[in-house]
Amino acid sequence: MKLKLSALCVSMAILAGCSSDSDDTVVVEPREGQWLTGDLHVHSAVSNDARDTMVNILYHAFDEFDIDYVFFSNHMRVRGNDHQDNDIGEVLYANRLEQYELPEIRSLQNRYYQDKIITTTFEWDFPGFEHYNIGIIGTADEQADILEAVKLFEYKFSNENTLAHFDPKDVARWQAQGIERYNTEADAAKALTWLQDNYPNTSYGMLNHPRRYANTYTLADVRDLNSTAPDIFFLMEGMVGGQFHPYDRGDYASSSAGLYGGADPMLAHVGGWWDALLSEGRQIWNVSNSDYHFKISDGGQYTSGYFPGEYSKNYAYVTQGDDELAVLAALRSGEMFGVTGELINQLDFNISANDNTAYMGQQDFSVAQGDEVTVNIRFQSPEFTNQEIVVGDGIFGSAVNPGVHHIDLIAGSVTGMVSPSSAQYDSTENSDASVIKSFTAADWQLDDEGFYAMSYTFTAEANQYFRLRGTALDYNEAGLTVDGEPQKWQSMSKDEGETDHQIQDRANKLIYRDVWFYSNPVYVSVN
Repeated sequence: MKLKLSALCVSMAILAGCSSDSDDTVVVEPREGQWLTGDLHVHSAVSNDARDTMVNILYHAFDEFDIDYVFFSNHMRVRGNDHQDNDIGEVLYANRLEQYELPEIRSLQNRYYQDKIITTTFEWDFPGFEHYNIGIIGTADEQADILEAVKLFEYKFSNENTLAHFDPKDVARWQAQGIERYNTEADAAKALTWLQDNYPNTSYGMLNHPRRYANTYTLADVRDLNSTAPDIFFLMEGMVGGQFHPYDRGDYASSSAGLYGGADPMLAHVGGWWDALLSEGRQIWNVSNSDYHFKISDGGQYTSGYFPGEYSKNYAYVTQGDDELAVLAALRSGEMFGVTGELINQLDFNISANDNTAYMGQQDFSVAQGDEVTVNIRFQSPEFTNQEIVVGDGIFGSAVNPGVHHIDLIAGSVTGMVSPSSAQYDSTENSDASVIKSFTAADWQLDDEGFYAMSYTFTAEANQYFRLRGTALDYNEAGLTVDGEPQKWQSMSKDEGETDHQIQDRANKLIYRDVWFYSNPVYVSVN
């Protein structure tokens, strides 16, 4: 079926040349797919440093905040708890997964959440680097195969002190098969190649809170790891979790590279690491997660992060089904955007020329030099956000959304891969990314579908990519933005006589003011 549209170009497949004062009728092909929202980085009590039960987490994620998928990502460590937060001593992660995590997930899904997507991944202590999320994905029917794969990964790539906790029969079987263990920094990347060789379509990795420790990674490290296993290393958590923290937001303490608008500098700095990688044409996509461990400790003294779906959301356009493998396919496609604070809840972002349209992540959109190309942007915002007016009262959804103040269109040249022997390999000098247009309410119009719409037209000269960021903040807000650029989060301190709860309330208000969204890129190639 074909859809005929006119006036404000309201279709997701907007064609070049359409404007608010055009009377031309445009014929577009409707798309088959759906936007699903979720979280790829969620800890439960099965992790040794998390305190919440899966039943409480999923109640908030699904019943309170109505997201569509939760990917649990508990630590692959020998120290942990069961699903009810009981200390069970030193037990392999694979055994905790088999005995506690998976049975509880299946029980809750079958009883309450048959229409939701719940799966398990794990956060691996990447030798020589930092936390790295790994998912080996399968349906419930493939549970035994997934467990075996996770157990084998833990044997091959976990720390030396885990060896004594494996079943001797398993160890003897693996040794008879000639399976080796790799747990040194020099061998760490072999974990990614093992996944790429054995689970190229059903596994993935994610660079968690990339620069939480300023010296953990270099840009050369990131390039090396992506080149080693491009089908596995394709996600970065640019919009990090652990945001509900007055002192070290996101757990980015003084040893970190800092958070800028709640985002890792890898994402937040225009012309920085991410832009340098995109300028090579690397498929590395940004996601937004909660990294949930707990919200407020039992004594009320400590805070960590917001519930899944409460503050951070990752939107993925799913076209191939409605299960965890469909979400994985959407993650690979790059058609995603991340949001904090419910700033927006809909985004159409594409480029069009010559009756063709390309979407986020798509890299085969080709035009001739001199062709006119249009960048199309449409968004919606909910009337209210999930912010608790008073922290801890459990009343969500009554805070008025501050709304989008401006949206920046960022463009950069795509100039090809940087050679490892080049002096640029550990630098961002290959990037020329900049903000080429900043839209405000004076630039967008409300269309017939309730979207705010705007566009930008240019003449194609060379290979480029385009990405978006938007915020509720004005261009210059003390401590938060300077000339539109997000500023490094400054640790808060208690005022004299202020209680823990009072500073938590004060931080919550500021964190919900400092809200952003980021899109993944769209590309144009010039013949």
